[in-house]
Amino acid sequence: MAGSAFGELLRDCRLLAGWTQDELADRSGVSAHSISVLEAGRRLPRLSSVARLADALHLDTHRRGQLIAAARTAQAPARTAAVPAAEDRPRGTGMPCQLPYDTRLFTGRARELDQLLALARAAPAGSAAGMVVVSAINGMGGVGKSALAVRAAHRARAHFPDGQLFVDLHGHTAGTAPLTADEALDWLLRSLGVPPQQIPGDLSTRAALYRERLADTRTLIVLDNAASAAQVRPLLLGTPGCLVLITSRKRLTSLDDAHILTVDVLPVPDAVALLREGAGAGRIAAGDPAAAELVGLCGHLPLAIRIAAARLRHSRSLRVESLVEQLRDEHRRLGHLMDEDRSLAAAFGTSFAALSGQEQDLFRRLGRFPGQDFDAYTAGNLLGTDHLTAERLLETLLDHNLLVQRDPGRYRFHDLIGLYARTMTGRQDGGAEHDEPLRRLADYYRYTAARANQHLARRTRPGRSATSGEPVAVPALTDRGGALAWMRTEHQNVLAFLAHPAAAAHPSLTVALSMDLAAFLLLDGRWAQAASLHQSAATTAARSGDRLGEADALCDLGRVRHATGDYRAAAHLYEQALLIHQELGDRHGQANDLHELGRIRLLTGETQEAGHLHERALEIFRDLGDHLGEARTLCDLGRTRHSSGDSSAAADLTRQVVALYRTLGDRRGEAAALHDLAFVLDERGDRGSAGELYGQALTIYQELGSAQGLANALRGLGRVRHALGDHRGAADLHQRSLDACREVGSRHGEADSLRGLGRARQALGDHRAAADLYGQALAIYRDLGSRPGETGTLLELGTLTVTTEGPRAALPLYRQALLLARRARNPLDEARALDGAACCALALGDRATALAEIRQAVAVYRRLESPATAEAAERLTALESAAVD
Repeated sequence: MAGSAFGELLRDCRLLAGWTQDELADRSGVSAHSISVLEAGRRLPRLSSVARLADALHLDTHRRGQLIAAARTAQAPARTAAVPAAEDRPRGTGMPCQLPYDTRLFTGRARELDQLLALARAAPAGSAAGMVVVSAINGMGGVGKSALAVRAAHRARAHFPDGQLFVDLHGHTAGTAPLTADEALDWLLRSLGVPPQQIPGDLSTRAALYRERLADTRTLIVLDNAASAAQVRPLLLGTPGCLVLITSRKRLTSLDDAHILTVDVLPVPDAVALLREGAGAGRIAAGDPAAAELVGLCGHLPLAIRIAAARLRHSRSLRVESLVEQLRDEHRRLGHLMDEDRSLAAAFGTSFAALSGQEQDLFRRLGRFPGQDFDAYTAGNLLGTDHLTAERLLETLLDHNLLVQRDPGRYRFHDLIGLYARTMTGRQDGGAEHDEPLRRLADYYRYTAARANQHLARRTRPGRSATSGEPVAVPALTDRGGALAWMRTEHQNVLAFLAHPAAAAHPSLTVALSMDLAAFLLLDGRWAQAASLHQSAATTAARSGDRLGEADALCDLGRVRHATGDYRAAAHLYEQALLIHQELGDRHGQANDLHELGRIRLLTGETQEAGHLHERALEIFRDLGDHLGEARTLCDLGRTRHSSGDSSAAADLTRQVVALYRTLGDRRGEAAALHDLAFVLDERGDRGSAGELYGQALTIYQELGSAQGLANALRGLGRVRHALGDHRGAADLHQRSLDACREVGSRHGEADSLRGLGRARQALGDHRAAADLYGQALAIYRDLGSRPGETGTLLELGTLTVTTEGPRAALPLYRQALLLARRARNPLDEARALDGAACCALALGDRATALAEIRQAVAVYRRLESPATAEAAERLTALESAAVD
């Protein structure tokens, strides 16, 4: 009769709206057949379906309440249904088996089942503390907790001959209030054969009778869909022998003696197997790539996969690819993942409804977060509260399995819950308040990135506009390690925020964050991200008329092009930045541009121009009192002096730089200067000092976690090992350097390492491998436009070719190297090329040419105080003596 009353009321509401059953079905998602049988009173209504019908009919509050009340009245017998008393049951039936059917659509979960069955086997003896064995299974809505518990219960029945009880606690059932502990005990006592009139009225007495009835029995109790630990605590037993399985969307952490089992989404193979089984035999071919994408779009969530499988099973014309195409639309995906009785959005909605108001606010605002994962500081700024409060709220959302935690302190949404959170966004926010969370997030990123950059930046950039006040929640970044950790954790989120429409309205934000992320992205080898960010910042600044921001972004982009080996593009960008800084009268910006442009000129072999640019930059930095800029420029000026042949001046300059960096406490700068000093000493033949300095630089780079610096130091140590005759050790060091350079994408470093490895292979007699390595290095240098690198490699190839093919084949290589060295005004390489060409000419019988070229080489060697002077002078003397004779 109650079902009939509900049906009549539903029909009246439908007719009042003027709709047919088919029209109501289209609007509600409940099938026309279901509406028909509900109106006829032949089926008890599900409250989830009632809610969808009421929403579709746009019922007012009064009428909606009437419909739900009628549905609950219809369901009331199910909540208090009488269970036959023990004396009324047929003999031999024993205690009841109330387990629901074990669905065939169950795949995977082998590890979880093993854990539960192990508990079942141990239950008769009780826990280690002599107590009843309890397992609390938790996980997000739709992950398959109940299916797992039922499967385990069926498999464990033999261990519990006194019966298996099951009660749905309705902790997260749409439209249904959770059972109270009183109601659950009433059901359980009736199930145990207690006549209704003998069931005590108060909770504690009921619980005592329940424990008494099950004492010394071996009974399995499944408490499904629990709302909280308080709801289930009165339903736990006092003596061992029984097993209690609890499922809940919440982590019931206050059940101290329970074995906690968290159920995650399915791995890909199990998810695909579930999809194929649910879709029906032959519906999805084995290995169909669309199946893997489909379960991915379902978030590997069993409920979503079952709904998708049911659609394929019941609609034979629906192709897997078509369903995939539907689910690719994020805005409509949840709408597609529902059927007559199941709705993913409704499942998530019941979890959301269980949250407090502040927890709901945070959930909605996290739905607006554009990044991948977040911490308490991010959440605090979105909510406008301190990070400790935010952390407590995040842990609550985690306990409700509305968030996932892969790393300590970091939280994220499951894909489908994230979609649901985005549908909740803005439902209670409006106007300026709607933008306030993202405005606070923007302020947080700008403020914190600027603080982190203070520990990482290699350049001084005065004149930046001050940020707003300190955010409500901000981490303490007091050293370089903390700054680097924050950048590595948050930079992807910052970049995602800058791509969000909310950032487009604030061009200054893009420019500021581009500057503050520049040092980190360059240091960490994230050059593709850096190039995209700085190009966007330069474009944004130009459009908004921010000439200073444009110039700084162009300079930052130039440094990225430099790192990736595009020297021509880098030089052009530095020149553009320099023109703007000159136009603005920004001397600091000019000094930075001049210094960076000088570095490019040195790499492309324009040594004299490089020295001139560095001297201009150095003058400005010293005039401005910028000691960091001074140190960096002195370091590169030392490299220029060395390339010009003045190694003594280079060593003196670099020693000044080491001292200056130590005074500044700049460990990274110190390591770079130690490396450069080691290189100069190595070239001058002081291998012991060079090796020691390379080792010191290596130690600092390891402490700093600098992959590029580590590669450079390894390569330097490789050169020293080679010079000392340890060619196998040198090869190993150069290979490690090569691997590191390739990992970070440093093409110049890659070429240098290939060249060093080639020298080691040549010395070990592997001439074919050496020639191949030199060839690879030469191709990269030529592509980069690096004349010094090309020259040095041609000299290496010349030496190798003399051995493998003879002096006639080697002579053109030395002639090419000589031409490049003279164009680049690199006297040391010029002397080496002359020396090699002279040896080839002598071997070919051209004594006059050989004598002229060896004299030129010796003169340059002597001027440079090169270790090669003595050997070359000896050859000159022998040649001159032979000429006299």
